Amino acid sequence: MRRLALLDRDGTIIDEKHFLADPDGVKLIPGAADAIIRLNRAGWAVAIVTNQSGVGRGYYTLGQMHAVNDRTLALLDAAGAKIDALEWCPHHPQAGLPHLRRVCECRKPRPGQAFAAAYHLGLSVTGCISIGDRISDVKLGQNLGGKGILVMTGYGQSHRLKLTPDRVHPDAQVPDLTAAVDWILNNG
Repeated sequence: MRRLALLDRDGTIIDEKHFLADPDGVKLIPGAADAIIRLNRAGWAVAIVTNQSGVGRGYYTLGQMHAVNDRTLALLDAAGAKIDALEWCPHHPQAGLPHLRRVCECRKPRPGQAFAAAYHLGLSVTGCISIGDRISDVKLGQNLGGKGILVMTGYGQSHRLKLTPDRVHPDAQVPDLTAAVDWILNNG
């Protein structure tokens, strides 16, 4: 059975722009498309899972978020990288628009996005690996019984500094998505 790689969008696949609302601002992190191609070739299903609290906070609209997602997918597709699913969460537990201010099951590290991607692809989350630049990305994979990898792109450096012995321990801390895929193909 195919295994599922859950990739964060901002700071992992594309440059972190802090609440990116303009698709013209989408820029792939060097090596990200090639890393995804390597996962594709190795038989992994690849899903983007992204918290987009900027929608819930009123910083940008769902339409703007979809435009950024579409631009990200178009750039990856043009490079030959296949994304099998894309899931997103517009909520924030404390801030923003009242109808989107809530604790939900889709905001990472909760499993909703992973379960949705797995369902749409006819896969299990068993053995999944989550990759991202935040502790919530690491915890997502680990909360599902899989692994979590912290990349040092995006907010990775600042989140690495938040790690303490009694908290989250990434299964790997690596420079970028390329190194994360190296780790998966050697250890996953």
